[in-house]
Parts: sequence; structure tokens; C-alpha cells
Amino acid sequence: MTTLVLREGGASDAGTIADIHTRSWQSAYRGLGVLSDAYLDGRAATDIQAKWRERMAAPVAGQQVWCADLDGQTIGFLCALRENGTPWGAFVDNLHLLPASRGHGVGKRLMGEAARWAAAQGITQLHLLVYEANTAAIGFYEALGGVPVSRDWLETADGGHAWVCTYHWPEAEFAGLTRLP
Repeated sequence: MTTLVLREGGASDAGTIADIHTRSWQSAYRGLGVLSDAYLDGRAATDIQAKWRERMAAPVAGQQVWCADLDGQTIGFLCALRENGTPWGAFVDNLHLLPASRGHGVGKRLMGEAARWAAAQGITQLHLLVYEANTAAIGFYEALGGVPVSRDWLETADGGHAWVCTYHWPEAEFAGLTRLP
């Protein structure tokens, strides 16, 4: 029997989180024109390792990270920020799963956990950014009640540019997230 456990992530998880983030990007973005294959196969791992070592060693105020462990192996994570200067509530800064772990309810469980965390702090909305070319992620967020509220042309990690959509869960849809398993 397999057991999925959500737990708070800490500094000792930085390397595993970075590996999952890198593998998720390599799987999701290859061939989409968001990030170049040269970047995904080269500098991405180094950049992401540095990012997560720093973020987990010295978290910013209001940062919360959950790791999803399946039978003791971390297969995904979500990082949320209490606020990021927008009117759309708490910010899901990262949600990544190992490619083989997608489609099994892990992302849904992590989103529910983030919504309950925000609600416990009196925040009744949630939002995130997603590359427009990442139609699989967009389908997932829309199935959870997220609605697009803006579209921006932003610089990517490899120095290119891509369209990014902001997805928002207003109060009614947010309430649904808090009831997820």
C-alpha cells in the first residue's frame, strides 16, 4: 500500500526540491518554446540548485514550502508566499512534481494544503503564474476553479521571453480549494 504524506519542507530538502523542479521543467517545457533545450539540458540544474539552496536556507517572510512524500520518497513540492504585492491573495510561487507523479492527485492535495494555509491566515484568495504554452498545467488549474486574470510577456530564466498568464482563485473558488483532500 502506498502512502502520500504532505510535510513542511526545510533547508535539508533544498537539493531534492531543486532536482524535482529541474526534472519538471525539462519534462513540461521541452519543445514548447518557453525555455531552450540547451538551457534545460545545461545551466537550468545549476541555476535551480542555487535558487533553492538560498530560498530554503533563508526563507523570506511569509514563505511556506510543502513536500509530498510517497512511501518516503519526495515526489513533489509547492512553495507559497503569503503576499507578493498583488490584489489576488496568497501566491503559489512553485508547484512541481516528478513527471511520473503527475495525474495522481498529488498536485491537487498540495493546492488544497496551500489554500488551507492561506485561509488560516485570513487570506481568502490565491493566484499563480503559468506559461501560456503549458496547456497541461492550465487545464489542471482551470479544473480546480482557477480563472485567468492577466496575460504578460515576461523574460524567461534563459533570457528569452514568453507569454505568462496569471490564474486566480477568487473567494468562491478558493473556498472549494480549501475542501480538497
